[in-house]
This record gives sequence, C-alpha cells and structure tokens, in this order.
Amino acid sequence: RAADPAAYAPHYDGPLKTKIVEISSAALLALNATPQTLVAAPGAGKALVLLGAELWLDYGSAAYAGIAAGEDLAIKYSDGNGATLATVETTGFLDATADAFRYVYPTTTAAIAPVANAPLVLHLLTGEIATGNSPLKLRVLYRELTLTW
Repeated sequence: RAADPAAYAPHYDGPLKTKIVEISSAALLALNATPQTLVAAPGAGKALVLLGAELWLDYGSAAYAGIAAGEDLAIKYSDGNGATLATVETTGFLDATADAFRYVYPTTTAAIAPVANAPLVLHLLTGEIATGNSPLKLRVLYRELTLTW
C-alpha cells in the first residue's frame, strides 16, 4: 500500500467545499426564466458533485403567492435544461409567513454523470411565483472532481 496509496483511495482535488449564496426576492420571482448560479463552473476537465444544500427562507413581510403544483426548486447542472440533482417542494416553504428551513441532497438511486465544466444552478421547475419579498439563503456542500484518471 505504501508504494501506491492512490490505488486504495479516490483522489479528490481537495476537501469538501461550501458555497454560501443569497437569492434576492426579485431573482426568486424570475427563477424559472433565469436560473441563479450557486457554484461557478470549475474549469476544463473538472466537474462539481452536489452533496447537499441548506436553504433558509429569510421571511420579509409578504409571503410568496402563486405557487402551483410542480413549481418546485431544483438544483441542476448548467441551466434550466440541465440534469436535476435535487428538488425542494415550495408549498409550505416559500409560501411560509415566517422564517423556514429545508435541507436537500441528491436522492437518485441511479449513478450521476457529472457534467464537465458546468455550474450548479437553482431553478424553479415550472412557471414563475407571482408575489413575495423574502430572500432565500443557501449553503451548498459539494466536491470538485478531476474527470481524468
């Protein structure tokens, strides 16, 4: 083992990484048309792997309204058309009338194919939210991997 430690453990470019992001209420109201970047693209030959995310609704003075079935938050690769890694039900969360918290992690049972040089974004799956004025704060836990052996 001492001669080739790389043969016994995966090689990661570094430790777990955390990114803190705040999404303004104006950005939340347009989140279906304009996904917000959570973690920037890592560069050629690298990919991001989502491990989990904490979401805090920092209640303002007006709850979000106009939330319909299927209008869930999604963390995706690249943009609104990218592969979905995790989703958060918006009913009971974004339409809350007090501060609210959610934790999400990828729940797929299939292997995830990391997308090279793609950012992680937050997207609203369908439609737009009608009204509301609370920012959303996120802490994203992820790894950055090199895609070559």
